[in-house]
Amino acid sequence: MKNNIDLNKPTTLKDVAKLAGVSAMTVSNALNHKGSLSSQTYEKIMKAVKELNYTPNQVAQSLRNSKSNTIGVVMSDASCYVFSEILKGITAAAAQHNYNILLSNTVQDPSVEAKAIDLLLSSRIDGLIIVAPLNFSQKDIEHLKSLNIPFVILMRTSPFTDAEYVVNDNFSGSYQSLRYLYDTGSRDFFFMTIDSSSGYDRIRGYSHFLSEHGLNFQDFPRDAALPQIQDGYNSMKKIIQQGFHQGAVCCGCDLMAIGAMNAILEAGFSIPGDFRLIGYDDLEMSQYLRVPLTTVRQPFYQIGQEGVRVLQNRLMNSDSPMQSVILQPELIIRQST
Repeated sequence: MKNNIDLNKPTTLKDVAKLAGVSAMTVSNALNHKGSLSSQTYEKIMKAVKELNYTPNQVAQSLRNSKSNTIGVVMSDASCYVFSEILKGITAAAAQHNYNILLSNTVQDPSVEAKAIDLLLSSRIDGLIIVAPLNFSQKDIEHLKSLNIPFVILMRTSPFTDAEYVVNDNFSGSYQSLRYLYDTGSRDFFFMTIDSSSGYDRIRGYSHFLSEHGLNFQDFPRDAALPQIQDGYNSMKKIIQQGFHQGAVCCGCDLMAIGAMNAILEAGFSIPGDFRLIGYDDLEMSQYLRVPLTTVRQPFYQIGQEGVRVLQNRLMNSDSPMQSVILQPELIIRQST
C-alpha cells in the first residue's frame, strides 16, 4: 500500500490525484496539457504518475477481462490500393471470427501514427494490427507488451525477436525479378530503392543474385527514393541525364516504375527496346499502362487474412510460440521487359 493506494489493483486517475494531493480534474488537465498549472504542481503530478506507473491506457487494461470482439487496425494509407487490399483481407478474416474492426488511418505521417496507436489502445480493443508502420521501435514494442495487448505487424519485418509479423518474401521477389532480367539478356542494371525494412530485404535479394554471378550491387547505379510516382520520375530523369540510355531498371514499387516509365517515354526512349522496366507490388493499374508493367505480385489480401489469424492465435493462446509468417510473391511478366 502507498498512501492507502492498493498497488495490486489497476492504477486509476484518482490514485494519482491522491498521491499528488490534487484533484482528479487537475491530473487530467496535466496529462492532456490543458488549463493553467504551475510548474511545481505539474512536476508533482508527473512524479506521482511515474511512481504509480500510471498510463491512461490502463483503462483499457482494466477492461481486458471482458472481450470487446474488436480489433484495432493502424494503417499508413487506407486510400492506397496496396493497403486497401490488405484491409479487405483483414475485414474478411475478422468477420469469420466475429470481430469488428476499428480503423485508424495515419496518412503516412509518423507523428500521427504514434497518436493513432495510443488512441486505439485507450479504446476497448482485444488486439492490434499495425500495417506498414513508419516509425515503430523496440520502445513501442515494449510499451505494447507492458499493456498486455496482443499485436501483429504487417508488411514490415521486425529487427526484434519479440514481435509477430506477416510479410511478403521481399528477398525472394527481388531475386526472382533480377534472375529473370539476367536470364533474358540484361547486364546493365539500375536500381531505385526504398528506405524501409522491406526495401532493405529487396536490396539483399538483388545483391545475393549479383554475387552469385561475380557482380557487386555497389557497382551499379542506384537511387533511394520515396514510393511515389514523382520520385520515380525524378530518379529516372537523373539516370538519363547522367548519360545512361539503355539498361534494365529495377524499381522498389510500381508507383516508382510508373514515374520512371513516363520519364523514359518523355525523353524519346522506348520500352523495352532501350530500357526494360520492372516494378514491385502488381497494382491493378500496372497492367493498363501505356506499356503494361512487368512486376512482382504481393499477396496483399492473404497478408491481411494471415494477420488476423496470427492475432487470433495469440488471443486464444497467449503462451504459444511467436509467429513470423513470410508469404511468397509471384513474378508477373508483361510487355515492359
